[in-house]
Amino acid sequence: MSLDYGTKPDTPAGMTLTVYTEIDSQLSPPLKDAINNAQSANEKKAAEDALKDARETWKKLSYAVAKGVIEHIMTNMEIRGIETQGNVNTTVEGKTDRADPGNHQHDVDLLGEQIDVVFTQSNDGTGRVK
Repeated sequence: MSLDYGTKPDTPAGMTLTVYTEIDSQLSPPLKDAINNAQSANEKKAAEDALKDARETWKKLSYAVAKGVIEHIMTNMEIRGIETQGNVNTTVEGKTDRADPGNHQHDVDLLGEQIDVVFTQSNDGTGRVK
């Protein structure tokens, strides 16, 4: 999953949707019970309105939480000690440039291979965590 919090508080996506879904599953049951156990049409309508209003607020809250968490991670995350290992194969093909004294070119066709190269990730501050 990429570090994506979505684009708008009123349309949950990315981490905002994940946070919103969990908030809704944890906090909506009492409001749903109020709808299901309403004694009158007015009570039911009031409970439905309360759930609708709560969900709109939860969307905004979810967006704020997701945005804050992701921006904090992207600003402060340090990556250290991750190593990758593998073989490196490079090919150089083409022609040399012309140069005195023999003002002519030579064909070049080289293949280089290095076995078990280890690259260690540092926190040099370049790139982006996604």
